[in-house]
Amino acid sequence: MRAPLVGLLCLALFGCGSSDDDAGGGGGPGGGCDSAATGPEGFECKVLEIVNQHRAAGATCGGNAQPPAPALTMHAVLRGTARAHAGDMATKAYFAHDNLEGKSPFDRMAAAGYQYSTAGENIAAGGSTPEAAMDQWMNSPGHCTNIMKAEYKDLGVGYVEKPGSPYTHYWVQNFGAP
Repeated sequence: MRAPLVGLLCLALFGCGSSDDDAGGGGGPGGGCDSAATGPEGFECKVLEIVNQHRAAGATCGGNAQPPAPALTMHAVLRGTARAHAGDMATKAYFAHDNLEGKSPFDRMAAAGYQYSTAGENIAAGGSTPEAAMDQWMNSPGHCTNIMKAEYKDLGVGYVEKPGSPYTHYWVQNFGAP
């Protein structure tokens, strides 16, 4: 089994926070969430719940204190782009923000109809639970900063499990704000 991996990508018209490193869940537009649900959907909602717990409490990302931030809501379009990218990485056995066709997360968000003023993506692989994926991200300064960015309003989480693929478990967080 390979070691877990994490990756970060951020694009903003007004800055992304750190550049030194690549409770609850509301519904958002069509993105209702139930962290008690079973299967991938429940895992995705649990990630949203944990993200919002960290945002409510504030965090320290790579030695830099991040103040509390407003809760994010699950956004159906971002959830769709996150799920699609997680599935693509699992099926085609790669781990990267750009897909094998060269499309960036921002290309994929725009193609799906999500219009943003700021956006970002965190990816992780190998962790088999929402808690494990969140630990990977929160222990990486750039990923943690992305999670804590107060300007974000929407989150889409995608999780795919594919036994036999290089990492089995693939996670994507797509962040944005209109």
